[in-house]
Amino acid sequence: DALPISGTVLYDIRFPNAIQREGEITVRFRAVPAGPLVVQMARSSPGRYALHEFAKNIYNVRATNAQGRPLAVNRISPHAWRVSGHSGTVNFHYTLFADRADGTYAGIDQTRAHLNMPATFAFAPSLATRPIQITFTPPDTSWRIATQLQPTSDPRTFRAPHLQYFFDSPTHLGKLDIRSWEVTSGGRTQTIRLAVNHTGTADQVTQFTEHTKRVVNEMAAVFGELPQFDYGTYTFISCYRANCAGDGMEHR
Repeated sequence: DALPISGTVLYDIRFPNAIQREGEITVRFRAVPAGPLVVQMARSSPGRYALHEFAKNIYNVRATNAQGRPLAVNRISPHAWRVSGHSGTVNFHYTLFADRADGTYAGIDQTRAHLNMPATFAFAPSLATRPIQITFTPPDTSWRIATQLQPTSDPRTFRAPHLQYFFDSPTHLGKLDIRSWEVTSGGRTQTIRLAVNHTGTADQVTQFTEHTKRVVNEMAAVFGELPQFDYGTYTFISCYRANCAGDGMEHR
């Protein structure tokens, strides 16, 4: 893959302290216009029509320039910061505490990282239309990544055309049992994926897959065809563990 264009917003998330349910996140804003840059956490999430304060779960907020030198950071509201003194690059660093894996929030521990994007990642409203590239570094090399984000040649790196798409693409990392099959509808052949993080058996996932196929087929029958999925793939993400809250959420 070609390198991202200069204005692409670059995200990086690592989990060196997953046992304490923490993620370490860096957002690199490049080609930033002159003047202070406002960075904030969202207060809403796709599909969940209620007000949230995701900023309450982040701390150790700091910013550096392209050379790694500290930049001035002032908190201007409970969910926003103003970064001053940059010369076109702002590296925004923070720690996320994530202890609720459900359809809205995020959950991190030694078994999985369930990331709803608005609850996890800060953003700059003035740069919301720029493309995004994100790299996930799992704490365990056996973990796999399930997401609707655009894949790249690096299995840990994904892209989104802009912030709205990024925020509507929840991502789950863990020891996933991933099943896939092809569906043909409307003259298109596409791939459906079911990514399951579970404590059951492979046979149970096989049964679950067969049920999911029936749901997909019924949807095609009701609407007459399947939609054209982004990148030719649709991904179901399912977590059946005691540390995942009972919840479900629709996304693009």
